[in-house]
Amino acid sequence: MEQLTYFKSIILGLIQGLTEFLPVSSSAHIMLAEEIFGLKLESGLAGAFTVMLHLGTLVAVVAWYFKRIIKMLAHPVKGEIKYLILATIPTVLFVLALKYTGWDDVIDSVARTLLPYAFLFTALILLLADGIGRARSIAKASHGRVRAKDALIMGLMQCVGTFTGVSRSGSTIAGGLAGGLKRKSAADFSFMMSIPAILGAAVLELRHVLKNGALQTALSSQLPQMLAGVLAAFVAGLAAIGLMLRVVKKSRLKWFSLYLTLLAALLIVNDFVHWW
Repeated sequence: MEQLTYFKSIILGLIQGLTEFLPVSSSAHIMLAEEIFGLKLESGLAGAFTVMLHLGTLVAVVAWYFKRIIKMLAHPVKGEIKYLILATIPTVLFVLALKYTGWDDVIDSVARTLLPYAFLFTALILLLADGIGRARSIAKASHGRVRAKDALIMGLMQCVGTFTGVSRSGSTIAGGLAGGLKRKSAADFSFMMSIPAILGAAVLELRHVLKNGALQTALSSQLPQMLAGVLAAFVAGLAAIGLMLRVVKKSRLKWFSLYLTLLAALLIVNDFVHWW
């Protein structure tokens, strides 16, 4: 396999940054980009680069919510940090259970085969989220501040979003709306939830690449190329957060649902006739 180039780095960084926060599944789009455009990297380098891209998206969400994070840390009892912890616990337990039982390897082995159907599942979630948000808004039955129930529902929905092709942001926003949160509040908390989620994913990958020395090798030989991807992920992440907040506020998740439905149909046809 080819080594990391500036072109590959920037393209993968843009895809990671955009799809981390748009409700379309970042892992699935990275997988498709590698498959369609031949952007796949050697496994050790891919792991190291994944850690770096997570850093770019993490900095993006922290930068966007910097004041809110500082306020939250300054008031740990009265602030939202307790709800953020509550929302993260189900995902941590779920991921550890999958790894302990070995089901994570099984799921990974069929991820590409099931990808179109995961996209269709996400499309359905987004349509339901739009409908629930609109109905609660009309009935004035929503609230703006996150409660324990909201955090728990969104945390459980984040477990669903760990599967390739199922959007983490889409699932958690849908959970927040179902629990009664206002649209912007659900989106904001979903993005805040991405901080421990991204950190967790990076740590799991980091353990592996440190064992085989891939990160040290990659940093010493291809640091400029990797930094180009990190910068692309950061800029794209900021743009995606801003776009997503506007989309959610106007109940237009249906357009992402349409996109995923069309993409799923294309993949089903492709897998049948093997276009690429």
